[in-house]
Amino acid sequence: MSTVLVTGGTGTLGRALVPLLLADGHDVRVLSRRTAPRVPPGATAYAGDIRTGIGIERAVEGCDVVIHAASNPRRHVMETEVEGTRSVAAAARSAGAHVVYVSIVGVDEHRYFYYRAKRAAEIVLEQSGAAWTVLRATQFFDLIEMFLAAPFFVRTKDMRFQPVDVADVASHLTTLVANPPPGLAPDFGGPEILTITELAETRREVTGRRARLLPVPAVGFLGDFAAGRHLAPGHHDGSGTWRQWLEAGR
Repeated sequence: MSTVLVTGGTGTLGRALVPLLLADGHDVRVLSRRTAPRVPPGATAYAGDIRTGIGIERAVEGCDVVIHAASNPRRHVMETEVEGTRSVAAAARSAGAHVVYVSIVGVDEHRYFYYRAKRAAEIVLEQSGAAWTVLRATQFFDLIEMFLAAPFFVRTKDMRFQPVDVADVASHLTTLVANPPPGLAPDFGGPEILTITELAETRREVTGRRARLLPVPAVGFLGDFAAGRHLAPGHHDGSGTWRQWLEAGR
């Protein structure tokens, strides 16, 4: 088995991923900016900050694989994605570790600022000299729920999403740990493509919660969402549907 470091190991994806890696028998490390984060029994917490690079070399030393899942779409986006990936990749190269970077479907075509930051991070990794894999996934169910739970969410005429269960993505990542780095891995998409209206209606049927959708024109990066540049229509990989996720009370 391998020694695996998970950056962002206490986040949405990390919380699903770390137990699976432990169940597979890996020696699992979790990187966190907090000094005493809660981690599953059997995992080891390492303090570090990918934006500053503090603690990264120590956390990566002796690792076979680094799953780089740390992200922050709201604050310090470029520093987190680009400089954070630079720090992780440099440490991984020195340690001879394979870096698996979790990205988003469509980052090479999309104008949304967070997607552009993810693509910039991919390029940093590609040019780092470290062994690397990039896995692009579609939108997590948790993200769609956050959109619809907001006071309002925008809706263009053709806005669609292909949501996927984070547990499915985590399970797929464990297979990448066990295999040689392919570079850019095949996209990983949810089992169905639904309009934002269909997603909101299913949510209302299952939970009784209504979403307020605000019609807007498909201009700028919203045009990229309307054009489906964030979708992977040839990759229906996830097993759980949006309705099933809602019915499970997630």
